[in-house]
Amino acid sequence: MQLTKYRAFGKSRFIQMAVSLLSMLIYWGFSSGIFEILFNYNESSIDYNAQKAEQVRHDMLESSMYLSEYMNIQGYTTTIMFILMLAVLILFYQEKNGLFTFRYVRGESQKKVILSTIFQYSWINALWYYIIYIIYLSIGYCIMGNRMEYIPRNTFDGIFGEGFSAASPYLYYMVQGIPSILIGTFVYTLFGCVIALYCKKSYQALLWMLGYFWGTQILLEFFRCTFLKQQAGLAWFIGKFEPTFLYGFYGYVYHNPTIRTALQTMDSLILPVLLSCVLLIIFFRKEEKINA
Repeated sequence: MQLTKYRAFGKSRFIQMAVSLLSMLIYWGFSSGIFEILFNYNESSIDYNAQKAEQVRHDMLESSMYLSEYMNIQGYTTTIMFILMLAVLILFYQEKNGLFTFRYVRGESQKKVILSTIFQYSWINALWYYIIYIIYLSIGYCIMGNRMEYIPRNTFDGIFGEGFSAASPYLYYMVQGIPSILIGTFVYTLFGCVIALYCKKSYQALLWMLGYFWGTQILLEFFRCTFLKQQAGLAWFIGKFEPTFLYGFYGYVYHNPTIRTALQTMDSLILPVLLSCVLLIIFFRKEEKINA
């Protein structure tokens, strides 16, 4: 119980979550132009009187205050958040090189210790990042309400009915966060922990994960753009396996959304799940031979 409490509520965890939430708000401020309007607006650059210039500034702010734009955080999730959520690999690595040995001495199964630790770290990390995502969403909803740009977002209409995002924006974004934030963080944390089993230094696991994410993205995108220019269907199919698709699927509009449309948002997670399983099997077989 104490170990679980440490993993879920340690000091570093709260610092990490605070940094994550603050980073999301700062990212929105810059990407939406809000900071530029609030702090760098030059009234003298416009050929209006002071009252008219202030009205222009007010109109610019109004045009930026849409919940749909506020929740467009793909740039954050594929960079800052991805790096922050992998920070937990350092704690896992420390346990692997310290606490695991003591648990083995006490007679606990190596396989049970490793798997239970990996799954617990993965779920704790996923739940925390989803909570922070909901807090961020709630802040935006309190400020902007249901203000949405008229952009069809029908990924989940096959499950919840036509016009789901327009009818219930807050609920829509809660659902949108399940594959991209909750399940995505779980899978990538699990994958990172498995890779950490093979690493000699904690930072190596971080580098391998960043290399996988952006290396796979670049290779698949290069393949699509180079060899599939005339094959739109196949190019679209390959594109769903690019890591960034998980965080930007909401930008696509489907002619006839189905349940499969909603589930395919997680296609890019198939490869890291398969690699995790293969690497775990290899690791345990290797350990069995050493201990035989």
